[in-house]
Parts: sequence; C-alpha cells; structure tokens
Amino acid sequence: MFNKKMLTSMVVASGLSLGAIGAAFAHPEASPPPPPGELPPPPPSHRLGGMFGSAVGPMGMIFQGVKLTKEQREKIHTIFDAARKEEKTNREAMKSIHDQMAAALLSPGKVTAETLQPVLDKQTALEKTIKESHVKTILALRDVLTPEQLAKAKVRYTKIKSIREQMKELREMDASAPEDGSVTSPPSEP
Repeated sequence: MFNKKMLTSMVVASGLSLGAIGAAFAHPEASPPPPPGELPPPPPSHRLGGMFGSAVGPMGMIFQGVKLTKEQREKIHTIFDAARKEEKTNREAMKSIHDQMAAALLSPGKVTAETLQPVLDKQTALEKTIKESHVKTILALRDVLTPEQLAKAKVRYTKIKSIREQMKELREMDASAPEDGSVTSPPSEP
C-alpha cells in the first residue's frame, strides 16, 4: 500500500501529466510558415494555456512537442471523456460530503470529533477513489504513446527542468543582490 506522501505525489504528478496530455491533444500539427514578408496568424486561444498550460511547470509542457496520430488523438479524447464524467460524479459526491459536514457543524448541540467521524471517513474514502482514478487515467494516457514518443517527452522534460532550475538560480542571485542597487565587485586578489 502506498504511504500518504507517495499517493499525494502521484496524484499531483498525474494531474499535471493530464494537463500535459491535454495540451498535446489540443495542439494540432504545425502549420506551414507564412509567405515571406507576412506575419504568422495569432495562435488560436485554446492553444494559450490549455487545461493546465506551462504555468504548472515542466509537466504541463512535456507533451507539446510530441506529434500524435489521429488514432492516438481519438483514444486520448475517449480517455478524457470518461475521466471528465468520473470527475464530475466525484465533484458532486464531494459537494454532498461538504454539505453534510456543514450541516453537522451548524446543527444545534455539541459537535465532537466522534460525531463528525462518519463524514470524515466518507471524505477520506472519496479522496482515495479520486487519487486512484487519476492514476488510472494517467496510466491509460501514457499507454497511448509509443516508446519513441515517451523518449522524446522525457528529453523535453529533462531540458525544461534544467532550464527551470537555472532560472531559479538566477532569481536567487537577484534576491541576494544588494537592495540599494549598488554593484559589488568581487574581492581583488593580492
């Protein structure tokens, strides 16, 4: 059985990967370059950000460079449709649990941890179901890709991760710079 941290990490990774697959699914094949002297048309709005977009980090972008076949796009579409239906059902169930919790907390009389435990148990079970569903979906999406596509995605992910780490180092260098704007020179050698 997974420990709680491992399961949470898997859910986060699966959610991010779902966004990456969604971004890949949303991006059509590259269009030919515009004739010389003309500006390319602006990208369609659905290409800006996608379900998760690049804001979530490398996982949100790794599949953007992977070209999918028509059959792969259809399979991914089917997987997403099923996942969205399941997600909607789970959201409704979670809303019901939250309503039950609110009703219990706002009821007259003393409320204890023991009286709330049945609702908390339902919430814990549903959260586990949601995490398992995310893992199932991300594995199904991964299975659509060929080994070559996975290798290309891994190379891209590694490069993006490296760039992000370099950017973090630069931000840390900027943060450690003097606040008065003065430039300090390195110590001179004797």
